[in-house]
Amino acid sequence: MYFMELVMGQYSGKGPTAVWNMNPSAKGIGVSMALISLIVAIYYNVIMAYTLFYFFSSMQTNLPWMECKDEWYQYGCVEKTTPNIPYCSFNMSVNYEKFNDTACRCFENSTFHMSSYLDPLGFNCTNTTWKGDEPVAVAQLFFDKAVIEKAPTLKIDEMGAPLWKLSLCLLLSWIVVVCCLIRGVKSSGKVVYFTATFPYVILLILLVCGATLDGALDGVIYFIVPKWEKLLDLKVWVAAAGQMFFSLSVSFGGIIMFGSYNKFSNNVYGDAMLIAVMDVVTSLIAGFVIFTTFGGMAKKLGMEVKDVAKAGYGLAFVAYPEALSQLPVPQLWSVLFFFMLFTLGLDSEFALLETILTCIQDEFPKTRKYKSYMCVGFGIVCFFLALPCVTPAGDYVVTIMDHFGADFSVLFVATCECMAVMWVYGARRFVRDVEYMLGRPPRPVFYWLFCWVFCSPILIGLLFLYRMIAYKSPEISKGVPYPVYGQVIGWVLTVIVMSPIPAFFLYKLAKAKGSLMERLKTITTPTPAWGPNDGSDKRTLYNENLQDTKFGIDNPASPKY
Repeated sequence: MYFMELVMGQYSGKGPTAVWNMNPSAKGIGVSMALISLIVAIYYNVIMAYTLFYFFSSMQTNLPWMECKDEWYQYGCVEKTTPNIPYCSFNMSVNYEKFNDTACRCFENSTFHMSSYLDPLGFNCTNTTWKGDEPVAVAQLFFDKAVIEKAPTLKIDEMGAPLWKLSLCLLLSWIVVVCCLIRGVKSSGKVVYFTATFPYVILLILLVCGATLDGALDGVIYFIVPKWEKLLDLKVWVAAAGQMFFSLSVSFGGIIMFGSYNKFSNNVYGDAMLIAVMDVVTSLIAGFVIFTTFGGMAKKLGMEVKDVAKAGYGLAFVAYPEALSQLPVPQLWSVLFFFMLFTLGLDSEFALLETILTCIQDEFPKTRKYKSYMCVGFGIVCFFLALPCVTPAGDYVVTIMDHFGADFSVLFVATCECMAVMWVYGARRFVRDVEYMLGRPPRPVFYWLFCWVFCSPILIGLLFLYRMIAYKSPEISKGVPYPVYGQVIGWVLTVIVMSPIPAFFLYKLAKAKGSLMERLKTITTPTPAWGPNDGSDKRTLYNENLQDTKFGIDNPASPKY
């Protein structure tokens, strides 16, 4: 699908909405892509604000996620853990005691490992491993209590005001994005030379550091040795498909948008292959970086790698900061790491915001001369729309936007996109367009036709149906689903994202004239505006009398053209 979308954009020179001149009935797909990009752009910049918060927090003598604050001990805060120490139980009547000026922080009815014996009058239990209830790492409490100040539950009347520190980080993030995009793709393209290469430098440095840790090999083994029984779990495949869509930005509209800025004769096939391969290579490098560090952490803590590894926010803002704190000069590595995360986020934000702007400019060409003003305006609007995401309940808002606005909705859009192109516009026409643009069809042509016509729409459609049938609400905490009104808001967001597809189809159908079949033919026939972006005579490209006897497809590369 990545190759298909690049071809659509490069061949037509149009963005995600105007490209559907190939099949006017499917214009709603482009609108849905723009809406998904808008939703993701809003909450994704909130995550970038988190990285800026950590970036500035790293510039301290002591990293704030290395030390428990007094008020955090009531939540089970643990700074470090020491393995393989005999344990004993204490029933403490108070949460805080002092013996000979040595701080001893324990909890009522808790069982823990003693880290050391000082003397008969006292002991130090600051660094302990809980035997009973699971402790809470100081890095987790720093994120929950100091960064997002997470509310205990999602209540509209208790969301609270935007947190001023996060709001400033969010404002700075949007200012950087707008400044980089204000002059269009050309200016953002120059920035990408740095933002796309700098992360590799940091990843390689962190890989070397991680490989030197004791226990790094355990992490690598956990990373590369597959658990075959997991391959039988359909949830794994659904999660993998979702990650692939998000990683490559398939069906978000960004690929079509970037393709529309390519030269008409650009080797889009090579670009698609290179991006796909580099995506896999980057994922592998990042995986080795992460799991070598996790292996070192697990060895030091006397735990299994699987117990150290975390996903989602826990990976970027809990587990990895904790791992970085174990390296020499942790402030330096933390600054570099979170600067790297911010630059990675910039690339995604460029694509998301530029997709929306391109859609507007394609539909209203007169707005092109106001591109700078539009960019600033969208930045301001999106900043204010994102303010609920930086309140104490903002973490729940971000989850709703991600889960309902840009998760299985993308699978629905992708299914409709495949069918609209390959089943309605026609796979033969599409291959012919590729051949006209590149001078040869994609090879092997039957493989691509099989993937485009059968595999992609059917498999993605089945994945979408599975996600809908096996729907599970996001959780406030383990075993506690979101309240009904929170889920209703989420489903309303889903309907808003997906409704343009049937809405535009019905609108075009009602507007057309003639019988039902005549109307269907009218709204699915390419408009006069559809054609190659090379200035050629577009009408001759649809002469059905010219056939390629070798491939059985229309061949506009014929000398007769």
